[in-house]
Amino acid sequence: MDARITRIQAKLAALPTTEKAVLGPALTETQISDFEDTHGVRLPEEFRQFLTRIGHGGYGPTYGLLPMERWVGRGGMGQPAESFPIVPDVDVPTGPDDRGDLVGSFPGTITVVYRGCSDFTLLVVTGPGRGRLVEVNAEGFFAPRFYADSDFLSWYERWLDFVLTGHQDLNWFADQMAGNEDQLVATLLNDDLPTRRRAAAYTFITHPAPSTTLPSTLIRALAAETHPAVRKSILRALAAQGEHGRDLLTMALGDPVAKVRSLAVVLMASNTPRGWRLPTQRREALSQRFSNETDESVRETIQRMLKHST
Repeated sequence: MDARITRIQAKLAALPTTEKAVLGPALTETQISDFEDTHGVRLPEEFRQFLTRIGHGGYGPTYGLLPMERWVGRGGMGQPAESFPIVPDVDVPTGPDDRGDLVGSFPGTITVVYRGCSDFTLLVVTGPGRGRLVEVNAEGFFAPRFYADSDFLSWYERWLDFVLTGHQDLNWFADQMAGNEDQLVATLLNDDLPTRRRAAAYTFITHPAPSTTLPSTLIRALAAETHPAVRKSILRALAAQGEHGRDLLTMALGDPVAKVRSLAVVLMASNTPRGWRLPTQRREALSQRFSNETDESVRETIQRMLKHST
């Protein structure tokens, strides 16, 4: 763990001054023990090491890391000693949170980042996901989803890496993972967990300097992928590769899942200063698909894109 602490300290020092990468003073063991005794928990070791050796509160994703006095009472709703029931990586959560027992209350967690509105990043301190970070919405607009990172230090170091390497848009951070292109491709093609394959695909949306062969690799992954949510993430990654990637989206118009086909339709149009642009080749592909499409929602999406794009 010492090497990880040293790396994080070096990366913090390497950040440009424009990042304003300031952390609060490190906490003492007594301060942490007092918090643990008050709430009946033991903080995950990686988080304790960060707090005592690097800093407390300040620079981090979105609005930054919260100080200790804000860990309980927002997001986690003040029950860190109770178990957070969700097991990480069992499946990819999609859509609104349908667990009535969790909407607005996330036991077994502390809040480490407030992301705005009713979105929070929580650290699981009690339960099967102990040590992992999880993204939640207090109003149930989306189901809780675990970050791919194994612990707090991995999560924070990935944030620093994304900033230092110039990821194009850090708003996708919660859905992504660490790794260079070769590592991400290996995960996307070979990992047994759909949550990790999805995270790998999402990372390609903003990954700096992708190779010229990446679009064809994504198509290969799309053809082999069995999970609809992962296929949707691959489509987003393809669209992020520019016009060539959008041209390849026509291959998803025959997907067996209507929502995947609809997303492909939407992503085929490019948003330009003059409005939505749909090149002739893609327009013809959509017109042909419309003739064969049986799902009414997909037909409506195709009609809308054909009508509102040039």
